[in-house]
Amino acid sequence: MCVRKIMYPVLLLFVSLNAGAQINIYLGGNLQGNYSWIRGDESVLKPGFGGGFSFVYWEYEYWFIKAGLDYVFKSASCLNYPGDYGVPVDDPDDKIRISYNEQNLGIPLTLYFRPYEQGEHSLLLTATLEMMFVTHLKENSAEYGELVLRGSEVKTRTKTNVGLGAGYQRQLDRHTYLNIYPSLNIDLRSVRPFQTINLTAELIFGVY
Repeated sequence: MCVRKIMYPVLLLFVSLNAGAQINIYLGGNLQGNYSWIRGDESVLKPGFGGGFSFVYWEYEYWFIKAGLDYVFKSASCLNYPGDYGVPVDDPDDKIRISYNEQNLGIPLTLYFRPYEQGEHSLLLTATLEMMFVTHLKENSAEYGELVLRGSEVKTRTKTNVGLGAGYQRQLDRHTYLNIYPSLNIDLRSVRPFQTINLTAELIFGVY
């Protein structure tokens, strides 16, 4: 009888603590659409796409942090030297128009800020630092045709990318959120420095 008198309050306390426990760990995924251009002569914007897995740590009400793994396809064209084709450059004016299709795996670290909230709706600001690895590169030119580079064939495979964005967050359920935000992303260190206007739709849900 005494054991029951002790166990019931302890069990009730345990249940109440778990019911009010804060969820800090969120998992989810994202889809991306983008338009990119290369910092260079007569660059032309082209569309691309991406997607990835999101791991979110959210402890404080107005900000949280995300890591993950992204796949990104970027495309653009510009005037450039045909060095990748093995053609020697004898004149500074020997540039030709080359189209680039680049596939990347990225490890993003993103800070999300929620400066304004109204019910289920929030303003969302983002700042991203991302390490990217070029896995596949295809170049195409009228003069030399198509060139495909994979893995170690790509010169300087790693690149650093930064981005800033502003968008919208909607709370769908108690621990489920939809984030939609455009952003401007810039390659800081890259042989082919892309600049990208990106639109991301991301769904995250609390797990712990």
